[in-house]
Amino acid sequence: METVIIRILETAAIAVSGFLIKKYVFLEPDMEAGKQRIFYGISFILIGIMFFAFGKDAATMAALLLIGLNICLGRKKHRLRGVLFMIPFPGIINGLLVPVLLVPPYLLSMSGQETMLWQFVVYGVLFLLLLLFYIKGKAWRDWFRENMQRRSLRTSEKCLLWVIGLLMLFFANEISVQTGTDRLAAGEDYGHRLASFIAISSVAAFIMTVTIIVLIMQGNKRSFYHEQVSGMQSGMITLMAEIVENRDDNTGGHIKRTAKYVEGIAAELKRQGVYGDILSDRYMRDMVVAAPLHDIGKIHIPDAVLNKPGRLTEEEFEIMKTHTTAGEELLVHAKTELGESGYLNMAVEMAAYHHEWWNGKGYPYGIKGEEIPLCARIMAVADVFDALTSKRCYKDAMPLEKAYAIIREESGTHFDPAVVEAFFAAEKKIEGVKESE
Repeated sequence: METVIIRILETAAIAVSGFLIKKYVFLEPDMEAGKQRIFYGISFILIGIMFFAFGKDAATMAALLLIGLNICLGRKKHRLRGVLFMIPFPGIINGLLVPVLLVPPYLLSMSGQETMLWQFVVYGVLFLLLLLFYIKGKAWRDWFRENMQRRSLRTSEKCLLWVIGLLMLFFANEISVQTGTDRLAAGEDYGHRLASFIAISSVAAFIMTVTIIVLIMQGNKRSFYHEQVSGMQSGMITLMAEIVENRDDNTGGHIKRTAKYVEGIAAELKRQGVYGDILSDRYMRDMVVAAPLHDIGKIHIPDAVLNKPGRLTEEEFEIMKTHTTAGEELLVHAKTELGESGYLNMAVEMAAYHHEWWNGKGYPYGIKGEEIPLCARIMAVADVFDALTSKRCYKDAMPLEKAYAIIREESGTHFDPAVVEAFFAAEKKIEGVKESE
């Protein structure tokens, strides 16, 4: 009777820990709350039926298959891949449970009955911890549901869990062979039969499994908070850019449109394989975030110059040109205060160099060609196109065809020819942005 109860508890522990690992370690999403509760209920009924009809091994396999099915149903895409995720589960679960259940009896040379009592105690403690987690952990679970489930494991973390799962399965099987429940039922004193290297390996395996799981969970938590902080920094600085834009009566919506143009041009360059060594996914993300900051230096330009309804005098134009170096200085100072980040580094380059020309006749530094950072070359095309096609207090919006002609005409002089070609290849997306205004 005691052996049957132990097997029931073991099967229940495998099922419950499997569902918890699926959600909190592998970060696989649940179904809708109501459907998920129904799934849990049906799962444990099926596992119970399998246990009493076919035994513990069949019930354990059913639990693993149901975890795999739950992963598939919780996903919105790549659902069939969820089945593969049940492969490392047995090792991870056994790597956590088996050493706790079987190694202490070996170290203390317990008899079969004493070992059974120890296992009852372990399962009792696990049940109390689960109950405490259910009662007291609601705030943490709500936080997790709202925040962490938007994240997923990196490929390296998934591979690490697979390796650990397979290693733990090997160690757990070795221990189970030496200390199976059948031997406990026979009252066999197996304490001295368990090889020392298996005990040491299982302890090391347990510590390693727990350590890696904790590190992955903490890493995801740190990554989440890092994204939150980066998002706040980006939002605050973009708000500054919008404040600057609101001072300029001529450029309503300019920073949003140019950011979308930059995104479209960069995507087309990457599709064509141009500047592929530069246009990494990270570079492109940072460029889109940084784009709204390209004119932030205009905060230092006097209103009389910034909002002058007519053509600027030569002196006024020299003042206007200083918005590039002023923006560069502001963003370098922001980097000093907020710390290094990819989008701030790029924002500095876009603010400083988006008025440089491909032939070296631009400002403020007169650099040319590929001396100009790629992000600034892309912004130059986006910035000029938006200026040409937008209504200002001193001019009407230019027709698209005329603006296109100017952009193409200045390819190789004002603009990087490769960027211009990408601009025209993304013409439909560009026009879509204009039409959405």
